[in-house]
Amino acid sequence: MPRPSPVRDRVRDLVLSGSLHAWTIEELLARVRKDVATADYSTVFRAVSYLEEKSLIRRVDLGDGRGRYETADRHHDHVQCERCGRISESGTRCLLENAADKVSKATGYKILSHHLVFTGLCPECAVAG
Repeated sequence: MPRPSPVRDRVRDLVLSGSLHAWTIEELLARVRKDVATADYSTVFRAVSYLEEKSLIRRVDLGDGRGRYETADRHHDHVQCERCGRISESGTRCLLENAADKVSKATGYKILSHHLVFTGLCPECAVAG
C-alpha cells in the first residue's frame, strides 16, 4: 500500500472536481503548488501515473500532442475552441457508441477505445468575433 501523498490527493481531487476538463500535467502542477508549495513536475507526473494505473483517471489525446487527464467515470466526446483552447464535454452521449461494433466487424480489430473531438469556437469566442 503506497504511503499517503498530499500531491496525489490534490491531483485526484482536482481532476475529479470537474473544475477544468482534460488537465495537462502543467495545469495540475500550477494548481497543486497553490496548496503544496514543494510540488514539482515529477511528483505530479507520478501522481497522475498512479491514479491512471488505478483507473481513477484516464489520459485523453485531443490531437494536440499533449497528454491530458480527466475522470475515468464514463466515456464521452469533447469539443475544443480553436481560438482560446477551451475544452468541454460534448454534452451528448457518445456519438460513436455503435460505430465500434461496425468497425470491429469490418476490420477484424478488437476495438478498445476511440477519441472524438469537435472543434469550433466556444460561446465567448464566437460572440467576440
